[in-house]
Amino acid sequence: MKKIILLAVAFVSFATITSCSKDDDQASLQGKWEYFKEGTANTSGQEFLVDYQHQAGCSKDYSIITASSIVDHSFFGSTCEEEIFSTPYTRNGNTISITVEGETFTAEIKTLDSSTLKIYSIDPEFPGIIDVTVFKRIN
Repeated sequence: MKKIILLAVAFVSFATITSCSKDDDQASLQGKWEYFKEGTANTSGQEFLVDYQHQAGCSKDYSIITASSIVDHSFFGSTCEEEIFSTPYTRNGNTISITVEGETFTAEIKTLDSSTLKIYSIDPEFPGIIDVTVFKRIN
C-alpha cells in the first residue's frame, strides 16, 4: 500500500501543473506518463537516481493524467497482473496534494517540460529524506 500511495503522490504532483520549466512554458501535464527514474535527494539538492524497475516481461508502469485525476497503472507478478489506482488531486502553485485513507500527501514539481516531469515528495515516515520520481511523456 505504501508504494501505491507514493506512486499516487508522484502522479498527483505531475498531473496538475501546466508548466514549471523555464524552457517550455507550454508544457501540459495531461496525457500518458511512464515511470523513468526514481531515488532520493538530500536537503542541498544532490540527487541519487536509478532507472525505475518495471516488472520484467510486463507492460511498463504508467499514469494517465486528466484535468481532475491521476490514474496509475502498475503491473506485477508472473502473470503481469494490472493494478489501477485512481485519485483526485488539488493544486496550489507548484504544490500538489492528494488524500488517501484520510492522510494528505503533498509533492513539489521541480521540472516540467514537453518530455520530462520531476517531482519531489517527502515520506511522512522519513521526513529527512526527499523522494524523487522522474517521468517521461509517452504521448
